[in-house]
Amino acid sequence: MLMTRRNAWCVLMAGAIVPLPAPAADFDLRFDRLTEAFSLLPEADRMSTNEVIALIRRGDHNDALARLQTLNATNPDNSSLRVLTAYALLRVGNLIGAFDEAKKAHSTPNGNSYKCWFFSKIALLNGDIPTCRRELDHVKHAGDMRAEARALEQDLKKRKN
Repeated sequence: MLMTRRNAWCVLMAGAIVPLPAPAADFDLRFDRLTEAFSLLPEADRMSTNEVIALIRRGDHNDALARLQTLNATNPDNSSLRVLTAYALLRVGNLIGAFDEAKKAHSTPNGNSYKCWFFSKIALLNGDIPTCRRELDHVKHAGDMRAEARALEQDLKKRKN
């Protein structure tokens, strides 16, 4: 059989691995829940962080990621910077990178129950149900994010069906 251009394209595409786009963030970042860890930053870094937040709000996630790389290098244990990084990565379609950064945020010594909620949400988007459940239990136990915990629990139930 003669290989036509169209047949060649079909054969080529049949053997290709075409990545599916990662699910976009279906939630807004709660900047108000990040201020506690931001207050631990040096003044110059707080100013840079405000600029990063403005970039994220405008949808300039790649520019935000470039700035966050420097901020994370000088402040590797700041949970809120890691959450910002994870969110920006999620918005550009890097779900695996977002999960890694959310895990780093979770392991930092500062922050609040929001970092657990955020990690749980990113775990759910990654299909890591055990991590999602574990972190959701932490959020429910903290008790300061009841509505968010209920909504995430509903998302988890939908995902399982």
